[in-house]
Amino acid sequence: MRKFEIFEHGADIGIRGYGKTLEEAFSNALKALSNLIIEDVNLEDLKPDVSYSIELKSEFLDELFVIFINKVLTLFYLEKVLFLEFKGEIKEKEREYVLKGELSGIFYDPEKFGYGVEVKGATFTLAEVKKGNNLWIAQCVVDV
Repeated sequence: MRKFEIFEHGADIGIRGYGKTLEEAFSNALKALSNLIIEDVNLEDLKPDVSYSIELKSEFLDELFVIFINKVLTLFYLEKVLFLEFKGEIKEKEREYVLKGELSGIFYDPEKFGYGVEVKGATFTLAEVKKGNNLWIAQCVVDV
């Protein structure tokens, strides 16, 4: 099963995560994002050594995904942590979706990992979270 992919979109780039669960699709989308930020590094070789708690709420799943990616990017730029995994749960509660869990990653060292694409933020362009063919897909276009 393919876990994630990057797709072209005009002057920007799209990220897409796949998963058997909604949470796995969000987690795999992080891998697509990280793959943009540090190109030519095998993400499977990296072992997370730092984690952050996260809790987000939104009325719609696609909006929750965009908020999630933007939160991850904010933490990347402020804390210099490249996130590789999300573990937690996403539940519908009182007409809104609640994402709660932990982000795991590594401290970003540009001398060690180099520079890939500078991702400015997630957008609502092609933002979509859906289930099809027994797989969840979470995607959006990121501004680069």
